[in-house]
Amino acid sequence: MLAMTGASVTRAILVGLALSGAMLLWPGVSLSVAHPWAVLWFGLMGSFFLALLGFLSSIWADKFDHNAAVTNFVIAPLSLLSGTFYVIDNLAPAFQTISRLNPFFYVISGFRFGFLGRSDIGDTNLAVLHSAIGLGILNAVLALVTYAVLRSGWKLKG
Repeated sequence: MLAMTGASVTRAILVGLALSGAMLLWPGVSLSVAHPWAVLWFGLMGSFFLALLGFLSSIWADKFDHNAAVTNFVIAPLSLLSGTFYVIDNLAPAFQTISRLNPFFYVISGFRFGFLGRSDIGDTNLAVLHSAIGLGILNAVLALVTYAVLRSGWKLKG
C-alpha cells in the first residue's frame, strides 16, 4: 500500500514540477508563493487523497470500465464542482453548504491560498489550518480503510 500510494504521490509531484517548469518558460507568468506550507501540504494531501481513492477503486473494480466509472462519475464531478472555476460565494447558501462538504473544495482552495494568499475557505491562516488538519484526518481515515480492505483480502487473488 505504501509503495503504491508513494508511487502515485511521486508521479503527482513530478507532474507538478514539470508544469511549473513549463509555466516559467511562458512570458509574464509568475509563480510567486504567498504561503509555501499551504502549497506543500495541500499539494501532498491532495495527491494522497487521489492515490488512496484510486487504490480503493482499483481493488473494487472487476474491469477497467468499473475503474473508469469511478473517475467519470465520482472524481471528475467532485473536482469540477469544488470551486475550481468559480467562487462559491456566488452560489445559493444550500449549494455553498454542499460545496463545503466536498473534500476537493479544501484541496483546491488550500492550494490556491498557498499561491494567492486568499481562498474560499477564508483568508486567515487559522481557517486554512483547520482545513489542513481536517484533510489530514480524512486521509488518515481513508488510509486505514484502504489498509483494512487490503488486510481482509477482499477481491484479491491469492
